[in-house]
Amino acid sequence: MLGSAVVVFAPSLLPGWALSTVLDGSSDRFRKILLAPALGLLLMYGLSGTLVLLNLWSPLLMGAALLAANALAYRLIHQRHETLAKRTRWQLLEAAMHGEISEETDTPSLSKEAEIQLEFQRNRSTPLMALSMVVAATAMLTPIIQRLPFGVDWIGFAMLTQQLVLEGNLSLPGTNEGFWTYPPAFPSVAAWVVTFTGHDAGTAVFHLGHCTLFALLMGLMGSLDRHGAGAYAMFAMGLGLGLFAKTFDSGFPSVASQLGLVVGILVLFRHADQRQKHHTVGLCVALYSVALIHPTGAIYLALLLLSHVMHGLAMENEEHRELVRRLAYIASAFITVGFAVALLVIAPRLFDEAVFSEYGWQGGKPLVVYNGALLFAGGVAAIALRRTLEGRIAITWFALLWLLSIVHLVEGLRFIPVLSLLSYTLYSMALHAFHVPLAVLVALWWSPGTKLTPHLEASPVPAPMPQALSLGLVITVLLGTLFAQSVAISLAQHEELMAVSPGDLELRRALADIEGIIYTENMHWGYIWDAPAGVKTTSIPTLGLVHLTASEHANATQAMFLDNTSYFENNNMLYALTSPLGTMQWTLATSPYWAASLQTDGATLWALRPDGDAPLLLLTGIDEEDCTACDVRLDPWRHHKFRDPLDLGQDRPFLPEGTVGELRVEAPETASTMCLVYEIIGQTDGFYLQASSGLERPFHGLRTDAGYHQACFAVDNASELTELRLEWDRSEPTRWLNPLGLSGRDTVLLDKTGVKLQWFSWSTGS
Repeated sequence: MLGSAVVVFAPSLLPGWALSTVLDGSSDRFRKILLAPALGLLLMYGLSGTLVLLNLWSPLLMGAALLAANALAYRLIHQRHETLAKRTRWQLLEAAMHGEISEETDTPSLSKEAEIQLEFQRNRSTPLMALSMVVAATAMLTPIIQRLPFGVDWIGFAMLTQQLVLEGNLSLPGTNEGFWTYPPAFPSVAAWVVTFTGHDAGTAVFHLGHCTLFALLMGLMGSLDRHGAGAYAMFAMGLGLGLFAKTFDSGFPSVASQLGLVVGILVLFRHADQRQKHHTVGLCVALYSVALIHPTGAIYLALLLLSHVMHGLAMENEEHRELVRRLAYIASAFITVGFAVALLVIAPRLFDEAVFSEYGWQGGKPLVVYNGALLFAGGVAAIALRRTLEGRIAITWFALLWLLSIVHLVEGLRFIPVLSLLSYTLYSMALHAFHVPLAVLVALWWSPGTKLTPHLEASPVPAPMPQALSLGLVITVLLGTLFAQSVAISLAQHEELMAVSPGDLELRRALADIEGIIYTENMHWGYIWDAPAGVKTTSIPTLGLVHLTASEHANATQAMFLDNTSYFENNNMLYALTSPLGTMQWTLATSPYWAASLQTDGATLWALRPDGDAPLLLLTGIDEEDCTACDVRLDPWRHHKFRDPLDLGQDRPFLPEGTVGELRVEAPETASTMCLVYEIIGQTDGFYLQASSGLERPFHGLRTDAGYHQACFAVDNASELTELRLEWDRSEPTRWLNPLGLSGRDTVLLDKTGVKLQWFSWSTGS
């Protein structure tokens, strides 16, 4: 993790420092420390994504672009004109902050701004800032204690990253011909991390996602520090779960696209007479860079700009309105180009797609679930700040986003590409659309030292948050942070939550000795983001928009069902890889043309046997009736399994740790070996299998690390093998917070350790 952080931040901090200097000449070193990671990383994303768009991405050219950016940043920071008249506006503001300019030099606005900012910096609470930075730093903890992320989206990002490492573009890998249409910035920066750290693409994506979350949190603190609310920005963010839940679920580009909001808050929450041309340029660069990360961030930043323009044009000051008009003209032209690309290039490819709403209306229950406490606090803050310009901008910004969520109410509507594109772009927006706007509103109210602009000259100064409530919320956020990190440490022991099993990861090391085409399942666990250069796989994730002109996966799957061995020989497809999470293993296990070449914890590498001499296995499912002491639990991957030859259904028998279970067995008469496939939930103490008769050895210790395992036992007398006894060392299960209970994949939130029983496989004597 440390190496990835160095590769990401080392080449971006100096450009970020320069950008913070230009966009906020009043910033001191401390504020620059807060802003530099976010602004520099945003620029890095923009440069990397541009190289991919130009079909020029390579580590060498990426390095050259970053070197040029650092050289320009160094010049911006250190070049100063001795004559004040030749200095830029931000350089004059810097001079005013150091007392080099006074009101007598015909720059009273600079002196006033400098005076306000100096007051903010003098009154900055060091203990609160330190606590805020510590809370933000906890975003880096998860990759330190865990090797890969949870969720499923990261696998697709890792596939894109691997293609950029190998090919320098987003062409489809393996036996597939075509390309992905997806914002290129995030996977290309992840490819930069892969190149210089040697990590696999999945690990690089994981590390980059959490580095970005840390930079975003620091950047929000820095941008709101300009209003004297820096420390409170982090505490306000801590009242919501949205972006943290999205990061946990590996929606890294959606979170990274929020980096543009740091620029938006820095530029648009300020007096019009304090905004200059370089601020508008910075805003346009931010919009461009964010669009290359993920379009959601560009939409959110554009709506913030719209809110700013709406309230700016309503001001009585004509000079103020003229400045806002200029900004509106420039931004409108920029946004028009973006919408033209979306409508003319991308939307037509979604003509047959319906409006998508997997989790329902994002402005309703999901908003309350993930940002309920922050929504309540934001409502109170909105009432308190309704007579200030900054408060009205934030309120309108949130309202526009909420109205945007109504697109999900027309789920299923077809043949309107614009709405389909919007719904796919705003997928799960309850997690990432409302968190920052509400946090901005709460932070501005929370801070006792802000100097907000009255909407009308006679408007009263808003009352800040009561001190007792402020202290209570700070303590609540700190306790919540400790609780969240304890949950993270606990979840690091639950590899069964991952979209790939530990056996899948272990088995991929064997692919280095294979060349040619390998059949892989068309599901999350079948997408191999770290395949050796000589190996071609058949499956690809449908990430973004996939332009597929040719693929062998469907033909290969059909050939497996029909035992068409000539197809595999003609295509040099002599191996297949299956996961215990998938379903193709059940077809191959009962085929005489495929033999298990290598097995690890239920994951299997199969080798083709054209002569049909592979050993046959008999598979039998385990249901709740076979284990009377077991509970019934949903299979979290039930919606991703489209075949069920074992008649397992959507439920699995679950035996809590500490509960003795009696498992009924119906062994084939000719059985010589019995294999039990089971899934350990969490890391348990000792787990044992005992049979009073029927097995050569009556007592066996089983593996207890989290995830799928396969334990095989020699059968002595099949007719006597009718029951197995499952025992534990521990008398009580360990409780843990199961995030699948929130996502809907499971029905239990406060879960307990134990074992899920899956199926038996039987080898018969010849």
